[in-house]
Amino acid sequence: MNQTAITSKRATFLNPTAVSRNLTVRKSVYDLTTAEVLSLRRAIAAIQAISDNRGYQYVASVHGLNQYLCPHGNPRFAIWHRPYVLMMEQALQAFSPGLALPYWDWTSLRARTEGIPAIFTARTYRVAGGRPIPNPLFKAAVSFSNQAGVSVTSRSTGTPSGLSGMPGLVQTANRTTNYDRFTAALEQPHNAVHGWVGGTMGQVNFAAFDPVFWVHHCFVEKIFCDWQDRTGAPITPSVAGQVLAPFNKRTEDVWNYHALGYRYAPEGARVVPSASLTATSKAGKRSASTASFALANTPDDVVRAELHFVKTVPPVDSFEARIFFNEENPGVATPTKDNPHYAGSLFMFGHGKCTGDEGHCQVPKVPADATHFAVVRPEHHLTPRTISLDVTKAVQYAKAASNDGQIEVNIVLVDAQGKEVARDELDFEMLTLDAI
Repeated sequence: MNQTAITSKRATFLNPTAVSRNLTVRKSVYDLTTAEVLSLRRAIAAIQAISDNRGYQYVASVHGLNQYLCPHGNPRFAIWHRPYVLMMEQALQAFSPGLALPYWDWTSLRARTEGIPAIFTARTYRVAGGRPIPNPLFKAAVSFSNQAGVSVTSRSTGTPSGLSGMPGLVQTANRTTNYDRFTAALEQPHNAVHGWVGGTMGQVNFAAFDPVFWVHHCFVEKIFCDWQDRTGAPITPSVAGQVLAPFNKRTEDVWNYHALGYRYAPEGARVVPSASLTATSKAGKRSASTASFALANTPDDVVRAELHFVKTVPPVDSFEARIFFNEENPGVATPTKDNPHYAGSLFMFGHGKCTGDEGHCQVPKVPADATHFAVVRPEHHLTPRTISLDVTKAVQYAKAASNDGQIEVNIVLVDAQGKEVARDELDFEMLTLDAI
């Protein structure tokens, strides 16, 4: 299971780029704060009250009733829903700038225990002890006339255990490296969840009117994004060059989601202070931790765990980075031998002072999202890299000590003379923990 801790304010991850303009980070519905839930409810209610083409009814009608543009049972299934989910997210952002659609991981143990997330099943909610307010996430109107006589969404949900087969179906989809086979396999758990929720969600014509549709499809899109990142699979002839209605975009225009302005945060991800802000000060003060990960999100029988330092900048000087888990106030004197809190070390090879002409060591500021930028030269020698460390034993020890606690990650930098180096010399963008 993957967890991420954002640990930097570097522009490559958190700041807008010329291509993506604004970066939206989509979180798990289970990780939303009270304020974020309230913001989502208010934005949904706001667009539900609009009758023109900016409103909820118009966006929902693209899928089935009354525009019928969704390509189910077609290779365009996964790629078409990408701009469709973005269409709804941008409609919400018009009323709540920066708002991100959350995703509902229906493969998770929590989903198989609780079913539909509670914020979608409550009929009303209260703000600061006020009067009950109808919950716009519970149901929505269907304003288009239809012979079925449906005027409002409904659900006929199965038992939570009915979702028990979803992880296996997603694993089946993930085994393929061909898009056509992937999208067909992905459509199977997608269809199963629609049928499990039931009611109008179980009917193509009305499904998109149910608010839970959007967190369901936000997760379908996450599976697609993760699959692309992992496989790097190219677009296939079956969908290449096709125009996706009504978005007026070709499949190639939306194939690279990195250029569309959003990312997914793994469930349990916590935003933590920048590594540069937690550097050891001249007074010798040391921060409590660099990042933390929830032990509950790691498997009970961990067989392998890796800590990834994403987009690490090559340092000027060489040093050792000692990684400790749940070690109180570690320093250069903290033992590493026979210390179960010591997770391992990274040894950084410094590049020293620049030996080239002016500008030789300046990494080109080309956004990672700029897929139109044709790189014809070799990659810059100081391009940030992902550096990984096997931390299996340390995670196993932490798991045995406390299944419900946190892994607090501390980093101590030490030079060849055994002196502590300022923390910000290890410049990375974020930490991820993979445990299987």
